[in-house]
Amino acid sequence: MSDNDEQKFNGPGPGLCAVCRHVHRNETRKGTVYWRCTRAATDPRFPKYPRLPVLTCPGFERERSEPAPD
Repeated sequence: MSDNDEQKFNGPGPGLCAVCRHVHRNETRKGTVYWRCTRAATDPRFPKYPRLPVLTCPGFERERSEPAPD
């Protein structure tokens, strides 16, 4: 992750969580960002709020990118 990415996330990036389909990103009015793993609701192997940056995760699934418009 580059310095620009770290600035984008206001600190160290979240790692895999940034592009995982199982993440819920919550930003407070003060600008604090929390990355919640939605897999934690059904699978106790996953922490609700993982320690960042997440570099490896057995439940990681890349979020699908939107198809390019025609």
